[in-house]
Amino acid sequence: MKKHTITSAYRQFYVADVGLNPPAPEEWNDEHVRQRYNADKNIVALCPEGDLTARIICIPPGKSYENEKEPEFEVNTQVTIETGKLGVMEWPWEKIEKYNVDPGVYFIRFSGFNLAGVDDQEDYYIVEFKRA
Repeated sequence: MKKHTITSAYRQFYVADVGLNPPAPEEWNDEHVRQRYNADKNIVALCPEGDLTARIICIPPGKSYENEKEPEFEVNTQVTIETGKLGVMEWPWEKIEKYNVDPGVYFIRFSGFNLAGVDDQEDYYIVEFKRA
């Protein structure tokens, strides 16, 4: 597990089928912001709390994150990976992780921790994947 510090100027990063290079969702409404994600078939935009940087820990598909702390939020969504190339990207389209997987639908669990530390850049987020 590697912790990545990403730019979160637009308060989003992406989980996508990087073999397809899908465009990020552009139509946002209040519900998307409230639920902390906006999903299309082959890409999901996930929304951390801060608007400067975010610390992201990506857990490889099939593995779980073990933490004694309860997350302050948890988002569950899914993405379809057609090419077998599951990637985590920061804005605008910088790859931070890439996994070779079997094509199919993957559940995404996105959890946020230490959100009170966002101004001091001490918040962090876990992204986990599981094949449907």
